Amino acid sequence: MTALIAALSYFKKGLCQGVKMKKIRVGTCGQVVSWAKFFLLFDALEINSTFYRFPTDRQVKNWQKHLLSAKEKGAFISLKAHQLFTHPLRSPTWKRSEFGPEERGQLKGLVGCLKWNPFTEKQLKTTAELARSLGADFILFQLPAACHNEREQVLPFFKEALKRLPTRLGLEIRWEDLPLLEEASRLGVVPVFDPFLEENLRESFFPSLPFLYLRLHGQKDARGRLNYKYRYTDEELLKLKEMLFEARAGEIVVLFNNVYMKEDALRFKELISK
Repeated sequence: MTALIAALSYFKKGLCQGVKMKKIRVGTCGQVVSWAKFFLLFDALEINSTFYRFPTDRQVKNWQKHLLSAKEKGAFISLKAHQLFTHPLRSPTWKRSEFGPEERGQLKGLVGCLKWNPFTEKQLKTTAELARSLGADFILFQLPAACHNEREQVLPFFKEALKRLPTRLGLEIRWEDLPLLEEASRLGVVPVFDPFLEENLRESFFPSLPFLYLRLHGQKDARGRLNYKYRYTDEELLKLKEMLFEARAGEIVVLFNNVYMKEDALRFKELISK
């Protein structure tokens, strides 16, 4: 009995040491408080405004003051790739872009769903320069469900993007296609998903990936629609903690993307610190 207790104690100690070895950063998709406060609360940020339009030189200089200081303290900085790479012109998000109606008309057939052509190649260069200037660690490409019929463009695009961008790249798709994400992963692109909403991806990638980039969007309602107004329960956050500790990854970024992202991220950050 004494030997059994000693063995259990040794196992528990080893498990705890393994847990402590994990680097888990927590933050939000988008800046939820002022620059002065954000990195006092969180150690990860996904900048979403870059999806709608490239920042001006003045904005970049302002961001640099805060981001480079946060980076020195270990913060993780991610950029959401511009919609010109990922979203077809019919997407309503284009109304918020820096391109006017006439300019958008000239882009027909050139943008969205990871098309590769001289225009997107040029914009990828702009993205690379932005990532370097901000010290970004990651660039997320999020594909809408409208792109599922153009999936053949995904891997060729990333083969080119991986040569040109100075950071890790991630792919989140809004349709079910595990084989595509597995192929992208073999190229070196990080599959990005919600571990609660996409259980099959969690089961496939948690045991194998050395790095995880997770986006938590809320839960689906009775009709299967995403409810961004969802507030995570204490039990769900505890379950998330357990899942992360069981995953292979030694480095994990958890980003909340629901209405209550600030509150839920703070609660989860406190939970994993215990």
